Amino acid sequence: MKGRPMLATRLLAAILPSPLNLAVFANSEPPGPERFITDKQLAGRWGIDPSTIWRNAKKSPTYPQPVKLSARVTRFRLSDVERHERSWNRDA
Repeated sequence: MKGRPMLATRLLAAILPSPLNLAVFANSEPPGPERFITDKQLAGRWGIDPSTIWRNAKKSPTYPQPVKLSARVTRFRLSDVERHERSWNRDA
């Protein structure tokens, strides 16, 4: 059996990830916890009044929508805000 790898070696090579695949996974970050911002933070970020944010959220389904975290706490998902900001670049 000279020159042919043993069956166990071939099976392990097929099952285990290659070093190239491991390098791809090492550079990617696992998703972190969802981040939220207040209407005031969003208004400051965009240079508009908080009331404008609420008005636009009611009018447009593509606008970042508020998320009620508890009875008295409402925030905006940062990922939604960033997605909306990226759409500005596509529209321009």
